[in-house]
Amino acid sequence: MHSFSGSVEGDFSNAAFLDAFNFTGSDVKIGNLKPDSLQGDKIYKEYFRKLSQSTPTLDISDCPDLGPVLIALASLKNGAVLTGTDRLKIKESDRGQAMHEELIKLGGGLIFGKNKITVPRLEIKNTQTALDGHNDHRIVMALSILCSITGGKIKGADAVSKSFPDYFDKIQSLGIELNYYT
Repeated sequence: MHSFSGSVEGDFSNAAFLDAFNFTGSDVKIGNLKPDSLQGDKIYKEYFRKLSQSTPTLDISDCPDLGPVLIALASLKNGAVLTGTDRLKIKESDRGQAMHEELIKLGGGLIFGKNKITVPRLEIKNTQTALDGHNDHRIVMALSILCSITGGKIKGADAVSKSFPDYFDKIQSLGIELNYYT
């Protein structure tokens, strides 16, 4: 048996969900991310910047795990057109459709095209209806960003345990209070 001593770099995909709170008024410091990482999801920083500046077209062919967080932020910022979205259908849920269903509850929705999704800017509304995590960790985390603005409940929030078991502990340490159902 061989031993190994070293460090494992941070996960850009999970970091994107925490960093998204910086675009909703929080001050979150993200560490342990290597600028020269080979992770495709490292593009999130560039995409977040574009979402804050305009209504961009963003290709998510190589980073489908970012789809839900990009949809959430785009709906809050200036909207966006996401291309390369076919892979969203074959993840833990049909992530585009799942986000559409939940955004409808908040007063919006998505527009679907061939291998693309248009995300209109949303005047987000508080809802008394619990949002549904669709048994998908990335949907739950994206919805938590939206709920941090409106308040609300997420049914099936325990799905985060797949990739980020202490996610809610992390965001609660930021002062965000969420209610969720298992």
